[in-house]
Amino acid sequence: MHLQKSDAAMGEIEGTYSALQTPGTRLGAHFNTGISTLEPGQSLKTTMGAGGKSHTKGLQIRVQGLDDAQEFFELELKADGQTLLSEMFRRINLIESDYFGLEFQNLQMNRVWLDPTKLMVKQVRRPMNSLFRLSVKFFPPDPGQLQEEFTRYLFSLQIKRDLTDGRLNCTENTAALLDRVQEKIMELHRRNM
Repeated sequence: MHLQKSDAAMGEIEGTYSALQTPGTRLGAHFNTGISTLEPGQSLKTTMGAGGKSHTKGLQIRVQGLDDAQEFFELELKADGQTLLSEMFRRINLIESDYFGLEFQNLQMNRVWLDPTKLMVKQVRRPMNSLFRLSVKFFPPDPGQLQEEFTRYLFSLQIKRDLTDGRLNCTENTAALLDRVQEKIMELHRRNM
């Protein structure tokens, strides 16, 4: 390959260049085969589905926690809502799980609770494209009934989310007080971890 310096291509260096060899051509391949991570006997057709997406026989579900972190769960196609709930509670080590559930947006853009007794694919039109959110389903009349500090921490995150989303209103003084309480709870939570 030979390049000439021209007025239109200022900054190019005049001279003769050759294409760099790839690892495959240096090892004797007649064309660039690239580097493969496939096992012997595998091909792209067997490991990739249509459109280049990974081909799995299950559902990959995305769940957003109360701390806004997202987790991915792999479930069977015939999994019910309880399967996802149980796996989520197990993963975050939530003992007082009766207060919590997963919500998602339906086709009418309303937030609805995931029904533990129904199949995932019957409740959600496209479960793999949906975002499920861990949320508090109900608050106990007496917060002193809560046994676990982690549950209290999750309740504080729910209140913070509700305030941020405009589902709860409060004065600036109350907001400042809540902020201080949350800081104290987070400090206690960090000490216990």
